[in-house]
Amino acid sequence: MKNILLIYGHALSRCALKTLLRNDPGLHLAAEVASVRAAKLSMRQHAYDAVILDVSAAETNGLELFCDLKQACAELPILIVNGSEHADRMLHFMRLGCAGYLPYSADSAQLMPAIHTITRGQRYVLPQHQALLKPLLTDSRRLPHDHLSLRELQVFFKLIKGQAINAIAAELAITPGSVSVFRSKILKKMGLTNNTALIHYALQSRLVLVTAVTHHLSTATGAA
Repeated sequence: MKNILLIYGHALSRCALKTLLRNDPGLHLAAEVASVRAAKLSMRQHAYDAVILDVSAAETNGLELFCDLKQACAELPILIVNGSEHADRMLHFMRLGCAGYLPYSADSAQLMPAIHTITRGQRYVLPQHQALLKPLLTDSRRLPHDHLSLRELQVFFKLIKGQAINAIAAELAITPGSVSVFRSKILKKMGLTNNTALIHYALQSRLVLVTAVTHHLSTATGAA
């Protein structure tokens, strides 16, 4: 029996995912948490075979959540559940190393095959999305952010939402000096000059949505 950790975004999706998981005798919903932070604590105390990460909450950037989680459990397969069926969003997650991607439009019967597939060490996307993965597997060209390490990606996503150096350091449990070093490396690797250019790049590449940037920047301004 496979032990599954569920990180849910909305109460409704949590309810639906729980019901589906409990109908499969080969899967055990070992824990359910509402944040990546809580997931990290749980993973220190228990062993899991796979993680389901629901990134549909509007106020969060799913790619940032994924990077934060992946940093804590690099070897654990993660299935992304998302409201978005945009090909570029799915490809971004797959490029970052998620084991599977399931949009809300998927049939409920497809959740179980997805989980069983990723626990076998294979990748899963819906059959109609298989063709979209081909360029990812065959194209050797890399995007600027593909050159970033996982830690650099964490810092990148926090910079583009307006977080200050000290706030990022506190969240990632590293020194402010380390954050500054990571920022310099990010700018150099991506050929950019400042945080504004990073935000511009993220928006153009659909690494973040306009509404998310506006929300976080207004929050940061208000807090200041």
